[in-house]
Amino acid sequence: MTIVVSVCFRLSYWQWQRAQEKQGYLTQIAMRSDSQWWGAASEPELLQGANATVSGHIDSTRWWLLDNQVVEGKVGYDLIVLFLPEGRTEFHALNLGFIAGGQDRKQLPVFELPTGKITVNVEFKIGEWSGFTLATTPNQSAHHDNVLQYLDHAFFSLDTGYQISPLLMIAKQAVFSAVEPHYQAVVMSPDKHRAYALQWLLIGISAGVIAFFACRHKNLGSSHYE
Repeated sequence: MTIVVSVCFRLSYWQWQRAQEKQGYLTQIAMRSDSQWWGAASEPELLQGANATVSGHIDSTRWWLLDNQVVEGKVGYDLIVLFLPEGRTEFHALNLGFIAGGQDRKQLPVFELPTGKITVNVEFKIGEWSGFTLATTPNQSAHHDNVLQYLDHAFFSLDTGYQISPLLMIAKQAVFSAVEPHYQAVVMSPDKHRAYALQWLLIGISAGVIAFFACRHKNLGSSHYE
């Protein structure tokens, strides 16, 4: 029981530390005026769910459709493009949002990507891009090579030959009328970290109290029989 109590207290302390770190970083983000602050982040994992307004160009010659998307009852795809922010040499995969599909799976949606400079508010996703999937490769569509079952950083690097950033960008506003941004990253706020810290602390205290009374009861029982 001592081990259980110790683990709970350690987890509580760790969650509290994470809350302090996240709060400090969010404060730094709010104070920044440089639109490229995200490129110099010392701890990329803290960018999960962060927003930035970026300007640059879309590579209109390359695009992919992330399959099996449903938005407001409509079935379709998420449109994925390569985006090069101004002043940078590293491309980013950019999820522009939902685009409706047709009745015939062999026919892909028709759209026209912007060719000039765009400015878009984006949200960052880091780590594993794919989430849960049963597919073994991203592009295993029966009809089209650019229809993807999941997103994978290595796939984009190999398929394009470009240097692709591990930071996936997700548009928070429509770049053109045919797409509908809809993604919301799962972000743990400082308050949620604090709530978990309190939860682990209470569990640890409860375990300690239970252990104390169990030990006391055992000792009293032993004294009774003596």
